[in-house]
Amino acid sequence: MLTRFVSEDNMIRYATGALLATYAGLTSADTIDNSLASLEGLLLGDNIPAVVTPARVEQPRVEVSSTLSVLSGEFIRRSNVQYVEDLLFYVPGFYVGPYWNSYRKVVAYHGTEKDRFRRIQVLVNGRSVYSSAYARVDWASLALSIEDVARVEVNRGPNASSYGSNSFLAVINIITRSPMETLGSDLAFATDDQGNRRMYAQHSGLSGNWSYRVSASRGTVDGYARKGDGDPRNDGHVQTSGNMFFLYEDNKQKVDIDIGAANLAADVEFYEVPGVSYDNTRPVLDRDREHIKVSWEVDQSAQHTLRAQYYYDRSERIEDHDIDVYGMVLNQLFAQDLPVNEIYKGHLVSDLDENRHDVEVQSIWTPTSDYRLVNTLSYRQDRVSSKTYFDGDYKEELFRASTNLSYRAFDPLIINGGVMYEHSKLTGDYTSPQLGATYKLTQQSSIRANISQAYRVPDLYDQKAKWSYVFNGIRSIPAYSTGIPAEKITSYEVGFYHNIPTLGLSYDISAYREKLTNLSGSNKKYEDAIEDGGLLTPNESYAFTIDGIEAELDWRSAQGTLLRATIAYQDTKTNEEDIIETVAPFVTTLFASIPVSDSISINSRYIYGKEVASYDHEFLSLWLAYRMVQGSNTFTAGLGGNTRLDNNPYIRVNNVTEDKTSVFMFANVSF
Repeated sequence: MLTRFVSEDNMIRYATGALLATYAGLTSADTIDNSLASLEGLLLGDNIPAVVTPARVEQPRVEVSSTLSVLSGEFIRRSNVQYVEDLLFYVPGFYVGPYWNSYRKVVAYHGTEKDRFRRIQVLVNGRSVYSSAYARVDWASLALSIEDVARVEVNRGPNASSYGSNSFLAVINIITRSPMETLGSDLAFATDDQGNRRMYAQHSGLSGNWSYRVSASRGTVDGYARKGDGDPRNDGHVQTSGNMFFLYEDNKQKVDIDIGAANLAADVEFYEVPGVSYDNTRPVLDRDREHIKVSWEVDQSAQHTLRAQYYYDRSERIEDHDIDVYGMVLNQLFAQDLPVNEIYKGHLVSDLDENRHDVEVQSIWTPTSDYRLVNTLSYRQDRVSSKTYFDGDYKEELFRASTNLSYRAFDPLIINGGVMYEHSKLTGDYTSPQLGATYKLTQQSSIRANISQAYRVPDLYDQKAKWSYVFNGIRSIPAYSTGIPAEKITSYEVGFYHNIPTLGLSYDISAYREKLTNLSGSNKKYEDAIEDGGLLTPNESYAFTIDGIEAELDWRSAQGTLLRATIAYQDTKTNEEDIIETVAPFVTTLFASIPVSDSISINSRYIYGKEVASYDHEFLSLWLAYRMVQGSNTFTAGLGGNTRLDNNPYIRVNNVTEDKTSVFMFANVSF
């Protein structure tokens, strides 16, 4: 099938061939000695890149038994991506895009859902950011600026033995920069000719053992203008966020404090319901979100490190539709006895308040270089309040205990194993095991095998929803959720990783099989409410198997050329047509940044997705960047263009771009 996909789209072959030819030419022009000199900023310790996500402790990537992708800080800066979630298109198996609105992006791995993807764990500096009620990630409301990000590590595949429920298909770990890396001030601005613009500012300082950063950003997106049938859309949003990050370090301990707040103000779709009209008003959404996280790490000895962490996350969301409604509609939904042709004015409002407390203690014991044990205990409390979705308050409590062991059985063979036990107040007990082995062929290459099992514990909406329309403060006849079992996945994967420092090159190839059962769709509907109180559907569960191959390549030359290429193919076996429509069976991305002088570089990205929610997606971007350094001051600017090479909607039929080509510019000054 892979051959068929590639042969159907000559653009893939031509783009790939051109970039690989460029790569080969540049490689031949570089010397091995220069390549070695260019690697100092890319490697962590002993010339082997280190990662922290798989076992929650730093370890050489060559010894990891799970499949991992790392987006480095240099790649992030050069990619000119404006929002963190868009980076994930450069991870094999992911696709990213808007669904109902421009602000409501889907970040999906291996498909299974289009509307609200709930099966990945997302962490920011160790703090889980998925919603308490829906178990989804609302990317547009995160208090996070891409300029503050040091790197993104993605554990592709389940890792519930380290992170627990929701670490189902993947774990995304977003790690921000230390204030020591951003000392001074930065101002940045980006805009294009389609109504998108963004501003960012930060200042970092140092006082004794303390360092700090204060940053803020504001992004405006005009959104889609029209639907697929030509009717106008009500789309667009503004997101504003701010962060304060404080870090204390001495030779034995580290304390970090992360405080953030964000606001999302968005236009939302009109309700298209007979008997409902808007009379020149537009529905809007407003969401406020804030968090505080405190963590402490102390080295009790050369062999033992203790970590403790607490965070609090709160979100308040309200969506308001100022509408006119015929009495006939109110009679049906609200069990009223009103004149059927009378028009009633009012506000149809949906509200949702969520908050989370999470406390965790972790012990890292390394008695010898061949043995490491990581033990973790945690408690989480999720509380929601909503007249729309729950008709009151609900609380969920989750207790967790996990242990993860890394053991060097003999010199080239490393065994990685772990297990997580979870007790959910609402849904009971779950155990998620993982076992992997890595065989080091050399100090820079290894083959690996891994088997893991994970659950997605049903969220509060799955278990306790009492969903209603709320018009002028009055609830309609409610629809109730009936409760669902936990979703389950068993994953098998093998892979090969090779790092070649002399060439500045690394690549990874993996193959996997995932067996998923008890999956519940997110597209629950308000059904049969008029007759009998109704249900939130669907109640049926799904089961299917995914087989796939994924590969990625990173290259950094002595002259500063940066190349990243990814490819992913998956074959999903199921009888459920709705599931097949969520799968992008073939996705490839290419990114190249090539310096042509000390101050000017040419940059390009290419993204192709085969049948992303049934539509092919093809995107090309090209820009010039200029960089000038004078003493401690740096000025960067760029000018370029984007073009859609396909003529399709993006993921959803109403996501239609009228102008397929756009021009953009950006500038940044550091001082």
